[in-house]
Amino acid sequence: MDTARVYLNLKPSRTLETRRASLPTLPPDACRCPRSHRLALKLSCAGLILLVLTLIGMSVLVRVLIQKPSMEKCYVFIQENMSKTTDSPAKLECPKDWLSHRDKCFHLSQVSKHWKESLADCDGKGATLLLIQDQEELRSLQDSIKEKDYSFWIGLNYTSTDKNWKWINGSTLNSDVLKITGDTEKDSCATISRDKVTSESCDSDDFWICQKELKRETKCNDS
Repeated sequence: MDTARVYLNLKPSRTLETRRASLPTLPPDACRCPRSHRLALKLSCAGLILLVLTLIGMSVLVRVLIQKPSMEKCYVFIQENMSKTTDSPAKLECPKDWLSHRDKCFHLSQVSKHWKESLADCDGKGATLLLIQDQEELRSLQDSIKEKDYSFWIGLNYTSTDKNWKWINGSTLNSDVLKITGDTEKDSCATISRDKVTSESCDSDDFWICQKELKRETKCNDS
């Protein structure tokens, strides 16, 4: 039996190419806007940006003008508060069992220790050993302890390097404020009693006086 041979004549389809060729092509400038329209669009954008910047500037200016009277009131309040005499009562009261005088609170210890131990005790109370400002404060404190028969450490000691009496805040003693009696040695610290200020060994056991300053309120409302 003869095998039938079938010949297929395959030809590439030109349908796709025909369709592509039939699609109309648009000119390059078909979607471009006229030059006058583009210029108007740019000017509109620039104007919008300028308008936004103007609104922001005006809002900042209005806020400053609103806050200025409140700031002036606050400044006047602070000035009036600072101009008050030191004898006027502060809004912040001294803690319980603390004495008050001018802008300070004072605490008298109930036990006796070395000078450095008394220094640490005051620090633990958020205070410092007593720093005497002037003769008036000295007299007031001596009146407060005039019925005590013992002495109190204060924040004053003799530094061998400078060979001078210095307060614990680093300032040098003003001889017009305190006159220290007793022998001054290498490790000397000052105590105060009802009638004098004395130099003693820092390793002696004495009572002590702590102090903390009153802070006046300087807050003010915007209303």
